[in-house]
Amino acid sequence: MEGRLAKFGRVTHKRRATIVAISICSLAISGVLIAGGNQFADGNQPPASIEAGRALELVSEELPVTSTNTVTYIFTHEEKSWNSPEFKNWVFEAIETLDEVPLEILSISMAYDDEENPLHLAQHVSADGKRTAIFVQFGGSDHEVETALDEIKNSISSENLEVLVTGSLVINKDFDRLLEQDQLRAEIIGLPISFVILLFVFGTFTAAVLPMAIVALMLPLAIGLSFYISGHFPMTQYSTSMISLIGIAVSIDYSLFMISRFREEIDAGASTEDAIATMMDTAGRAILYSGATVAVGLCSLFYFTETHMPSMGMGAFLAVLGALLYSLTILPALLSYLGPRINSLRVPIPGANRKSRFWEKFSKRVMKNPVRWLLPAMAVLLLLGSPFLHVQLTAGGIETLPPDLESRQAIEILEDEFPAFTASVIPLVIVFEEDQDIFSKALSLEISDMCASIRETEGVISMEHPFCNPSLFDSEFDEWPQEAVVAWSATVSEEIAMLDVATSYRSGTDEAEALIGDLRVHTETSEQEVLVGGWSSFEVDMKEHLSDRIPIVLAFVLILTMALVWLQVRSIVVPIKAVLMNILSVSASFGLIVVVFQDGLLSEALNFSPQPLDLMVPPLVFGIAFGLSMDYEVLMLSRIHEAWNETGDNTLAVATGLQASGSLITGAAAIMIAVFSGFIFADVMIIKSIGFALAVAVFVDATIVRAIVVPSAMRLMGKANWWSPTIRKKI
Repeated sequence: MEGRLAKFGRVTHKRRATIVAISICSLAISGVLIAGGNQFADGNQPPASIEAGRALELVSEELPVTSTNTVTYIFTHEEKSWNSPEFKNWVFEAIETLDEVPLEILSISMAYDDEENPLHLAQHVSADGKRTAIFVQFGGSDHEVETALDEIKNSISSENLEVLVTGSLVINKDFDRLLEQDQLRAEIIGLPISFVILLFVFGTFTAAVLPMAIVALMLPLAIGLSFYISGHFPMTQYSTSMISLIGIAVSIDYSLFMISRFREEIDAGASTEDAIATMMDTAGRAILYSGATVAVGLCSLFYFTETHMPSMGMGAFLAVLGALLYSLTILPALLSYLGPRINSLRVPIPGANRKSRFWEKFSKRVMKNPVRWLLPAMAVLLLLGSPFLHVQLTAGGIETLPPDLESRQAIEILEDEFPAFTASVIPLVIVFEEDQDIFSKALSLEISDMCASIRETEGVISMEHPFCNPSLFDSEFDEWPQEAVVAWSATVSEEIAMLDVATSYRSGTDEAEALIGDLRVHTETSEQEVLVGGWSSFEVDMKEHLSDRIPIVLAFVLILTMALVWLQVRSIVVPIKAVLMNILSVSASFGLIVVVFQDGLLSEALNFSPQPLDLMVPPLVFGIAFGLSMDYEVLMLSRIHEAWNETGDNTLAVATGLQASGSLITGAAAIMIAVFSGFIFADVMIIKSIGFALAVAVFVDATIVRAIVVPSAMRLMGKANWWSPTIRKKI
């Protein structure tokens, strides 16, 4: 009796024209969704669900004067000093062209405004006097300023001075631009290599082009859906990178397994309709289970609610959904049209589509002495994973951009050479109660007490604000000193006030994180709600959030994955073994990303600065790599289980299953590695490290785990592999 998938396969054969027409219509729908634009949140800022993110959001909404619409220009001369007549004239000549920018200029702050004020010069002149910084604030919304950024950056130039441009919006624009370039570069690298691998695996142009058609349908659908969902679910620009990263790989892989089974049935003499029915009942079922295991890993990312991982997980989930949808609908319909012609247009590639007994012979060799093969393989996997024991984690920052990027270089010059910026600043955002009298003496006294206690905290250099000086509130606002009026206007609204705490600790250090805890102790004494903002605050909250959620996520992924494998093979031992093997694969990739990115093994070759791993990388890699590793495990186990049902011989079933799936999984793994490797050359660090980790995980899984660990472990377990309680028969 045929299963539901086999029956569905026969329906696709009979309704193939309708399915093809619907798929073409889906392209038009995807285009409409993409044309509608997106409402992506800024993935480079803390999410609003976390304290630092809420503080940033309130400041952006309530304090436009302190908004990100300030662009910094740094002028440098190797010999002349900032206050020399020549240097000064060159600067004024350079900024004359600012009038050409199609935006209102709200203010220009430069060293020459107050050349006798040391505090003013500390912000505008480097310690050696060879550089000066000019801060230009533009009117308009963030979007308007961002749209004009190219003109803003190019508006100032000098034949005599080196000019570097930076600022929050400039850096964010660079992030977005580099992400787009990374995605395009990865596709340019990965797709042609994948097509060549498909030609080698299939040996025919006709078969090789079909997976590319699935990719061409999946990408616009997943991107279009991500654009639409961004209006209802917090999505960031990183989601489209995940669509490309995961979607291309799984689309080609799922198509590869489907087409291979179809050709196998056609070569065995089956009719086109029967071949499609069998393909759907076997390979179709396998990719459904495979997609489910990948989805389980991706769903784990949704639990990290105070990060941007749900957005990235959603992007990858949409990609897998699109890959499954088209692989199970239009692909069978196209194969129905082709029939035996799937083998047409053969390509003259030496060794293409060559039948080999390698996997059968090698697995039998391993199973003759399983312990001798298993122990060294396990030792290698544990050795590869061991560097993760000294991992360092950070919330990221400007260091995640390439070291030769202008906006990064300028920020680092400000922080290293300008006295006012060598100290790290932690913003405190006070949220006033409704109808609060912000000029009341009582409020000032309360806040000033908090200021006094904070000033005494180790690591705090200074904390200056009108609220910290209660005597000001004994007089009317228009009687205040000009300096206090300017500070108040820039940092206080009817809803909030922002007080900066200057510290001697750099963001990301253990001392800075400890200081965040100390500041929160002091802010809790205030009757007002006080938010501790800044990057260090974000990092502290992220670490706490991840440490709270990771155990639950691990349990969820492992238990649900074992349940899915059990449903497929109806065995107790095999799901446990599969999960353990995949943990080893993922652990090996964790260890290697520490060696490469934290210890800097390939820093020069891949153009990055060695640095701690981004806090999101381990959970992201686990969620994605675990699902992808199980992807191959499920597809391989489906063939082994099929052989076991036919023969009842465990050793023969393992050898037969590996032989039946070996060349396909090798080709599929090679395709995934090609796709992921394209992202290794990305400029954005988190994308680079994820691409590397996934490529390593797939490589380790497709070689050491599948070739050695799986056959040796299954040989040692013998018939126990297939034992299950009698309840399975009822299920």
